[in-house]
Amino acid sequence: MTQFQIQKSSSTVNWTGKKVLGLHTGTINVAGGSIRTNSGLITGGEVNIDMNSIVITDIEDRESHQNFLAHLRNDDFFSVEKFNTAKLTITEAVLLENNRQQVNGLLTIKDISHPVSFTATVETFSDYLHSLGEIVIDRTLYNIRYGSGKFLQNLGDNLIYDDFVLQFKLIAQKLN
Repeated sequence: MTQFQIQKSSSTVNWTGKKVLGLHTGTINVAGGSIRTNSGLITGGEVNIDMNSIVITDIEDRESHQNFLAHLRNDDFFSVEKFNTAKLTITEAVLLENNRQQVNGLLTIKDISHPVSFTATVETFSDYLHSLGEIVIDRTLYNIRYGSGKFLQNLGDNLIYDDFVLQFKLIAQKLN
């Protein structure tokens, strides 16, 4: 078994949230974590996300940007003051083809945990592990209901889709 420490400065997470009349994009920082492998197959690990680091990349107007950022941080969305870290606990992976693995785990946002499954490309080198992938998350499972058609009626153009997407690149260094 090999353990890899996630390199925070080299790893990236991009997010996309969609609504009826468009979408918003941004980034969020990896706060740390580790990944365990056996012969290149992920066997476990943990990825921590710093919710205080959320950035919006598609809104240039300063006032609109600040208002939306405050909205994402408040109780309508991520309640960042109360829950400043989100966590993915990896429980297992299944080898697919072409360095791809079906990764299974438990995602915790706002202290609410649900199973997740996603496909990631995983490459291990002598001292490093590189992983690329995308996770689609139903925000309503984590009590993020603002603008959701599941809970509110007649939203029209203000409807926000329940799924948001995280695209990630993780770089991890082998621990001796």
